[in-house]
Amino acid sequence: MPKIVYLLIFVLFFNCCGFAQTNPTTPLKQNDSLEILNQLIHLLDSAEKPVSYLAANISIGNRLFSINNNSINAKQSTTNVVIYSPSLGYFHKSGLGFTAGANLLNDVIGFGINQYSMSPSFDLTTNEHIGFGISYTHYVVKNKFSPFSSPIQNDFYTYLKYKKTWLQPSVAIGYSMGEYNEMKYKDTVINGTKRYLYDSINYKLNAFSIIFSAGHQFWWYGLLDKQDGAVFTPILMANAGSGKTAIRHNSNAIVLFNILKKRGRIPKFENNKFEMQSIGLNLEFNYTIGNFNFQPQLYVDYYLPVTDSKRFSQVFVFNTGYTF
Repeated sequence: MPKIVYLLIFVLFFNCCGFAQTNPTTPLKQNDSLEILNQLIHLLDSAEKPVSYLAANISIGNRLFSINNNSINAKQSTTNVVIYSPSLGYFHKSGLGFTAGANLLNDVIGFGINQYSMSPSFDLTTNEHIGFGISYTHYVVKNKFSPFSSPIQNDFYTYLKYKKTWLQPSVAIGYSMGEYNEMKYKDTVINGTKRYLYDSINYKLNAFSIIFSAGHQFWWYGLLDKQDGAVFTPILMANAGSGKTAIRHNSNAIVLFNILKKRGRIPKFENNKFEMQSIGLNLEFNYTIGNFNFQPQLYVDYYLPVTDSKRFSQVFVFNTGYTF
């Protein structure tokens, strides 16, 4: 009986963690930041025609997981770490683009790169009435046990926006897939013998999301120079989605794990039904002068379903870029 009690305590000690509220299920891009930058470049160019350009950027902030997914970032459990994210992208005048980037931070093993990202995309930048974009982002994670790594490795996203009204409505759809790992340890004494128990947990998740938003762009030109311009874009967002997570344990407490699995005490899946998940406010300022652009951004998220964790979360990023 003492053996069973100790092992049961050990099993119950294991729990899913890594996010502030729930498993992430709502991808949320920076809306049409690329389109805004394109419009600034075109309007400040004397020809005012679509152009192809190369963009080098570096971002500093607390955005751990995704370059496009603020809702996942809003659920991160660690927000006091500073992340440096250099990236390089090429954007053709047709709307096709490709971006590659990396995250550098102080992980548990020291300062360095903990993941890379690659993202082909298409943005419709020349239509006066409709804004449209589609992208795919793949994340190469160096350590899937790290709490600083993205739980998403494949992220599909598309949005559609109507631009002719003062308050511009938008709808976006995302589908994300990925996995992350967790390790738990427990030292205990069973029948007078010291035991070292472990449980390695693998989470594989699939998530669908839909985002409704409305915002307005405030434009200014010639603020400090004839070749500068700025855009301030507040966007209010309603995030809904569903998700499924498959859970697999690998432990040296094999006998008890098998018993608890048969009794349904250790779930194999976590299902999140489709529901409204959060309300978010995205504030982005884009200033361009010559070839330089500066983009501070703040995303504030309020989580709606019942939770034991905090409901408010904030993601902030300051991006500096140069276009060639």
